[in-house]
Amino acid sequence: MTVLRAAIVALFIWPALAGAAPEPAVELNGRVLQELYGGVVVDQTITVAGQDFYQYFIVLWRDKPLSEQYAISIHERPSARWGNQVWIEFAQRRVFQTILPASRAGIKPVSEQAAEIAYQNVVDTEVQRLLFRDLDLGADEM
Repeated sequence: MTVLRAAIVALFIWPALAGAAPEPAVELNGRVLQELYGGVVVDQTITVAGQDFYQYFIVLWRDKPLSEQYAISIHERPSARWGNQVWIEFAQRRVFQTILPASRAGIKPVSEQAAEIAYQNVVDTEVQRLLFRDLDLGADEM
């Protein structure tokens, strides 16, 4: 059972099975989902270098103020020719992208830089979303 499915079961189905009074229905539109899953960092890395990057990144990400409000995902694409490409997504946008160094010792400085740049880009994206309104564009298109 995936983590997401387990969370849904724990939040919505389990109280009903246990005989608890049903809670009012939660509106599951985009904004409520973002608040519900805020703070989730999805790890989509594959290699040992990608896992090291994720471990270093997550420690620094959790130290950022209000980072628990943002759901991000870390992806990796290993390549024998180009090295391990890593990118971080927020709201279906890439906020950081790099190629990991060949040595494991060089991964920590890259992850520190990634945490700073990704956090700044996430905050900038949120500010832009809050300030810019266009009736012709949906929330995910801004």
